[in-house]
Amino acid sequence: MRSIALVLALAVAVSGCARFDDRLEAPFTPAPGPGAGAAPPPSAPGAPTPPPTSPSGAPEPPPETGPCVDPDPAVIAACLGPAVAVAGLGERALVAESTGAVRIVSPDAEPEDFGRVDPRGGRVAAVAPSPDFAQDRLVYLLVVGDGPTRVERLARGDAPRTVAELAPAESGGLAFVADVLTVGVGSELARFPSYTGIGRAERPEVIGRDLGRIQALCVHGDEVYLSTVTDRGAALRAPDRMVWTWPDQRSAGGCAAGEGTMAIALPDAERVDTLQTAGGAARGQPEALAEGRYGRLTGLTVVGEGILLAGTTNKAGGSPVATDDRAVILPDSGGGGDARM
Repeated sequence: MRSIALVLALAVAVSGCARFDDRLEAPFTPAPGPGAGAAPPPSAPGAPTPPPTSPSGAPEPPPETGPCVDPDPAVIAACLGPAVAVAGLGERALVAESTGAVRIVSPDAEPEDFGRVDPRGGRVAAVAPSPDFAQDRLVYLLVVGDGPTRVERLARGDAPRTVAELAPAESGGLAFVADVLTVGVGSELARFPSYTGIGRAERPEVIGRDLGRIQALCVHGDEVYLSTVTDRGAALRAPDRMVWTWPDQRSAGGCAAGEGTMAIALPDAERVDTLQTAGGAARGQPEALAEGRYGRLTGLTVVGEGILLAGTTNKAGGSPVATDDRAVILPDSGGGGDARM
């Protein structure tokens, strides 16, 4: 695991505002190392401390304060709507609010508006970038709870377009698995192998039924996993097998999958649980991250080199603070490391 100091160093840049520059894969900028610059000489006794200056010599602006500046350096976006879904974009991420707004967030820039869909009487349940996002800049969203479940395709500066309609449902998940649009609706999982990003997604192939109430999909390589809820509690599973269950939990949020590790957001428990795996099977007991620290953690994804990023839904059923809802890099609940997958 990477140390928490490194994660905080990466995230601390967002405590002040910066202009988003549309670099999709911009790396994090490390702090200067030894020899990068000498410290200024100490002031004479009794002399006033000069204001900090920028490299150009101009005075630096004072640190930004206000209700939308979260003091926690792990928080990379604040004052969002309920941030029910997140999806990785390399070092950056998509955040989809349940009310339809989509933003791009990162540790070194202020959130940028990408676009919006109209959930009508429903809500956005999932977001995923196109497999060719670097070229086509397309984002897909799943809207549930308002008549037929809709898969919406959104381009920056353009109106969203409905590419698929499925059975009505109150929850679901969306992902591209081996570049194939895959949708979980209700308790059923389907894929659209003929869909190429143009026109309508038709002729779905059902690859799983009676899986529980699907809450999210997560992908590792060519494998898809699901977070679900049944009368036996929350669960992480593949379409053909169970990985782990949480009998004491009656809600589940997003999930994330990596090499030898899986994670699930548990909103009611206000935490994320990680699970070591081998061959898709659990090894040992789950470990909790950030329990009680950020409220209802719901969206979950991996950014950068295996760092977990979560979105909260405290404005919808939680106890919001002044900066909710938020997107946050998850530190280890014990303070000894980050949430590296």
